[in-house]
Amino acid sequence: MWRALSFRRNQAVLRGLARRFARSRRGVAAIEFAFVLPVMLTVYFGIVEVAQGVMIDRKVTDLNRALADLTAQGTSISDAEMSNIFDAAQTVMAPFTSVAPKMAIVSVVIDSSGVAKVCWSAQRNTTVPKRGDTVALPDNLKIASTSLIMATASYSFTPPVGYFLTGPIVIGNTPIYMRPRVGKTGGTGNIEQVERASVAMCPLYN
Repeated sequence: MWRALSFRRNQAVLRGLARRFARSRRGVAAIEFAFVLPVMLTVYFGIVEVAQGVMIDRKVTDLNRALADLTAQGTSISDAEMSNIFDAAQTVMAPFTSVAPKMAIVSVVIDSSGVAKVCWSAQRNTTVPKRGDTVALPDNLKIASTSLIMATASYSFTPPVGYFLTGPIVIGNTPIYMRPRVGKTGGTGNIEQVERASVAMCPLYN
């Protein structure tokens, strides 16, 4: 009988130890989770922000191409038509419309000596080179007595979480070049170019 009582007492002690051990394990798991949770959240929000950045980068590239393509299709572009080009091209940025993108369009004319200069320029929310300013072009585009349209767009992306570490990130700002589709021949060198209404054709830069 004494042995039976002792056995039951030992069982009770073992069950108590098991319960305390289980509670202890749950406590350790809770502490470990508390340490891991911030890391998990950081990784999650980091993935979300990277995905947003990639999407915006694609949108800015599309915007840039739209600016160059719409302008290169023109023969003579008025101020109203230029405004319409900016409006139409900007729609590709949806749904990222909380920040206005910076957009610039420059008509570059390369004279008979291979010198590239600005004939005219237009912008929205940014600055552009002036008429007559020299433009640095890739060597394969420096074809004498030709012209091209240079478009540049950028977007200031502010990461919701990473802002405190990086601040706003400028996406884009890489020029895209296109030749005129149906340009107008003019200027002192009879160079085909997209004319800007009320602006003398180039390479007469005065």
